[in-house]
Amino acid sequence: MSFDEGELMGDLLRADLDALRAMAAAVRVEAETIAAIDPVDLIAKVGPAMPNSAIGTAAAGAGAPIAAALRELAERLTALSGVVEHGVKSYEEVDAALGSQLDSYMRGSP
Repeated sequence: MSFDEGELMGDLLRADLDALRAMAAAVRVEAETIAAIDPVDLIAKVGPAMPNSAIGTAAAGAGAPIAAALRELAERLTALSGVVEHGVKSYEEVDAALGSQLDSYMRGSP
C-alpha cells in the first residue's frame, strides 16, 4: 500500500463547494422572503378588532418592532449567505494555490 501525500492533503482539505453554494443561495432566498413580510398593517388591524383586550392593546404597537426584527433577520441571513459565498471563493483560490505548490513539491521543482 503506497502513501500518496497529495491525496492525503486533498482529502484533509476537501469541502463540498457545490453544497456550500446551494446553501448560500437557499439562505439568500429565505432572506428575501423574510424581507418581503410586512406585518405592520395586519397587526394594526388586531387592536381595533379586539377592543378592551390585552392582546388588542399589545398588538397596537407591535407591528413596527416585529417588522424591524424581520428586517434584521433578513439582513443577517443575507450577510451569512455572503460570508459563505466569499468562503467558497477563498477556498477555491487557496485550494488552487496549495495544489500548485504541492504539485511543484511532488515534482521536485521550485
